[in-house]
Amino acid sequence: MNPENPYTDTTPQKVSNTLSTMQPGERVIFEIKRHPIGLIFSYAISGAMIIATAVLAFIVAPGVAPNSREAVTAIATVIFLVVTLFAIAFVFIANKVYWGNSWVLTSDSITQVTQSGLFNRQSSQLSLENLEDVTAKQHGILTHIFNYGTIKAETAGEHSKFVFTYCSNPNYYAQQILQAREEFAQQGGHAGQQEASAHNNIAAQS
Repeated sequence: MNPENPYTDTTPQKVSNTLSTMQPGERVIFEIKRHPIGLIFSYAISGAMIIATAVLAFIVAPGVAPNSREAVTAIATVIFLVVTLFAIAFVFIANKVYWGNSWVLTSDSITQVTQSGLFNRQSSQLSLENLEDVTAKQHGILTHIFNYGTIKAETAGEHSKFVFTYCSNPNYYAQQILQAREEFAQQGGHAGQQEASAHNNIAAQS
């Protein structure tokens, strides 16, 4: 920080999302999380694995070897427990990866957090100054019944990497992002926010 002018400090500030930064005067508007419907497939696979293993272990296997029922049942129980633990671990990892994806909208930018693996997480930011448009797409009857879809932030001149799938209430969030973009432009962008921050700091000290 400059001791002669403390309001010219441009050091990024940490926010609740540890992978993003904020400039002076910037505020968090909201965080977009995924709709839980995207986890149905993971739960269905895990449930099917457990049920199928239980049927094979406790119904089919003892009938195949009736003379060794106790031994077969003991082995089948161990196999069932191993498969169950594997299914639980699969669900845990799927939840961790799924909920690790989010968008954070601030008065200055959009931060996209992408988690593609348990230990693979990336973060990228798009300034509202470079944002051209935001589109929301809902295809199929399920997306309208459960109100989820895909939102995409479009920039000029290149294909945008800012695409968020399984977004809850995509039309609402798309409108809110566009509204934030309009407010950003009306305030004069980054310079306007820094000036507002300096004004607020002066008012707080006076």
